Amino acid sequence: MRSLLHAPRSRTRSIAAATLGALALVGSLLVATPAQALNDTGTGGVFVPTTGRILDTKNNIGGYSTPMPAKAWRTVQVTGTAGLPDDGTVGAVSVVATVADIPGQGQLFGRPDADTSQTLMGIYGGEAKQNTSFSSVLAVSSDGTVQVYAETSVRLILDVQGYYTANTDGTAPGGFVPSNGKRVADSRSGTGIPKAQLTSGKSATLQVTGTAGVPAGASAVIVNLIALNSTSSVGYLTPYATGATRPANSFNYAGGVITTMQAQVPLSADGKITIYNANSTIDLAIDVQGYFTAAGKGGAVFTPGQGRIVDTRNTGGNLAGNETRAYDVAGKAGVPVMGSGVNAVVLTLTSIATNGGGWGRVWANGTTEPDTASLRYEDGTIRTNTITVPLGANGKINLHNIGAGATNFVIDIQGWYANPQAPQLACDAPYSPNSWTTTVPDAINCTVTAAPTPESGYTVDLTDNDVSMSELELSDTTSTSVTSLVVPFGGINTLSAALLDDDGNELATTSYQLGFGDWATREQQTTPASGMTLTMTPTLSVQPTGDYYGDGDNVQFTVSEDPNGVSAPVVSSTEGASDWDVPTGALQDGHTYYWTATITGPSGPSQQNTTVTTAPSSFIVSASEAEPTVTAVSDTDTDTDTDTDSATPSDQTSVMTTATYVRTTGYTVQLAKAKQQPHNTYIASSWKDVNSKTVYLRNGAWFKIRDSHNLSIKAVRVSTQYPDSKKPEAGSPNYVYKATFQERSSRGRLIHQQVVRTIVSFRSYEWGGTKGVISSYCPPIKGKCPSWIKETVG
Repeated sequence: MRSLLHAPRSRTRSIAAATLGALALVGSLLVATPAQALNDTGTGGVFVPTTGRILDTKNNIGGYSTPMPAKAWRTVQVTGTAGLPDDGTVGAVSVVATVADIPGQGQLFGRPDADTSQTLMGIYGGEAKQNTSFSSVLAVSSDGTVQVYAETSVRLILDVQGYYTANTDGTAPGGFVPSNGKRVADSRSGTGIPKAQLTSGKSATLQVTGTAGVPAGASAVIVNLIALNSTSSVGYLTPYATGATRPANSFNYAGGVITTMQAQVPLSADGKITIYNANSTIDLAIDVQGYFTAAGKGGAVFTPGQGRIVDTRNTGGNLAGNETRAYDVAGKAGVPVMGSGVNAVVLTLTSIATNGGGWGRVWANGTTEPDTASLRYEDGTIRTNTITVPLGANGKINLHNIGAGATNFVIDIQGWYANPQAPQLACDAPYSPNSWTTTVPDAINCTVTAAPTPESGYTVDLTDNDVSMSELELSDTTSTSVTSLVVPFGGINTLSAALLDDDGNELATTSYQLGFGDWATREQQTTPASGMTLTMTPTLSVQPTGDYYGDGDNVQFTVSEDPNGVSAPVVSSTEGASDWDVPTGALQDGHTYYWTATITGPSGPSQQNTTVTTAPSSFIVSASEAEPTVTAVSDTDTDTDTDTDSATPSDQTSVMTTATYVRTTGYTVQLAKAKQQPHNTYIASSWKDVNSKTVYLRNGAWFKIRDSHNLSIKAVRVSTQYPDSKKPEAGSPNYVYKATFQERSSRGRLIHQQVVRTIVSFRSYEWGGTKGVISSYCPPIKGKCPSWIKETVG
């Protein structure tokens, strides 16, 4: 049985009485809500349709069985109910608020928690105290709740229309694509639906995709439902995806007047919605305001907010009959500036009518006025509706007062949609996209240009073949342009500039491919030098002189006792990297061996597969030969490792004054500062660099360095404490350290030499200290650094 809320009901008093009540409230209603910066719980996301009732103060749904107390807050559990997950992925919830049993007109407010400013959800009781429904989007607090506040004691029902994920990598059908408004259905003319009134218990089905720019495959739609009621009975509408079970959601409309109500409705597989009508007979008009894309198909993401755009009672005065005004929205009340990707806003539009009835229409400035209705108002009433409106290219909206008399309007922000803009990326000539240079330069200059971001805390991560080259901090008010030094690799280089939010989620990426080198035409240099005495498990390596191998280039080492280095092999490697550790037990003490390296893979601009085999080289193995050590060649000081800011080595070995390092193990990982701190921001280690500045190595960077570049914590630390050079990166808080490591035999002969490049950001970090190490790798090697660095340094 339906609840009493939906029972037929006659108007309880005249329009004149309603007018007096409304006018009495003009002075007390619509007090401006200050703009408030969003906390982490309000991060924008993509929309997931779901339905269910989370509050009914009459039927003990949501934990309350008594009316809302006047002028007091109540907390409502959102996550874990009505299909909303309870795993931290809900950032905001879209609800239909229905107010019933109304003693007098008032306002309904919502907020995520007591520390966040409230947002106006709507005004109720403006038409003879009849049931009132309106949509609203509220940020959800970190504990999965929202708070609501009514100015009078009323029955309150909250029905969920869907939710927005807490970050953009959450599970979701898609982002939002706004439209300027288009009428797609009208029962008076037969547009979109049959030309007949909807009586109680009847439904109308509307084909949405294929109209108003909504494409096939869209997952949901935002519509404005317009109930044109000529009877005295109140009623309600329930929109839902055609073919699905009709939910409990209800949009209550008043008797004898026209009511406008925004709804977010999922679409059926064939792009249809059904609107069910109950308790009255109406004509129905429907305007489309935008749609949500299918999974993985892009679209803008939503960020809840609060703040006032305009109150004409305080600014500019009322709008005369048939007057249109433009209002700035972008850059006001917390809305991002234009250029940041912001393209639409969700608004609470309120009319304060004292000179007759009419309509309010809102659309993007600089575009053609649509044939839609944003809000219907009656003389002497205060009416409200939630609307979703695209912004003009200048960040403005237009408001048209379609009425004979002057009317005041108030516009409040509920949130905005933004499609984050991918950074632009360009490198100095002659390194244009898809170009190939046969010589490999030491470094090239590449410039990243990023638009203003939707929120503060965004960064750009510049990578070359997934190796971090720089991290740039962006502005949310102006564009940012920074030139960064990129160390190229041999072969194809994929440069990427990825826009990251303050949680490290990748939002948009620009990629740029360059080619360098022609290794097959170069002399192949082998190490160690021929004729050396080595340990029983020597490391062999090959590198083209003045060039580098690229992705797809594989090296196979062969060790033989035959002087040709090929026949009757004693041991061979599988095809792989350009350095190889001969396995234990493969060689015999005192024997002389000959070895070759065969390199196969694409070379040069043609990228034709080529095979090159090196000339044989010899070595002698000796069980008495000590294991090699590694030296930071630019340093002769003692490493005291005095830093105690954070994690410290728990198994320290004595430090050699020749700056030669041996293995040390057991670094202690610092625990989280707070429950909310992401695991990848925990500090794995910290130390003082060559200038006694504290360097932090956080888990996210450490795991990537360990797994992708085969370096130890101590190797990273040594590279910053004993560098050949330490240079600031122009326009950013980053420093680049370059350190040379050498592997030498116990007799001091050079076996291998390798540069380690470490990038450190000294930008202040929300979890304390600075951002720390961004990357540490071995140019020009694309993948793992030689094992001898990690094994001998520790």
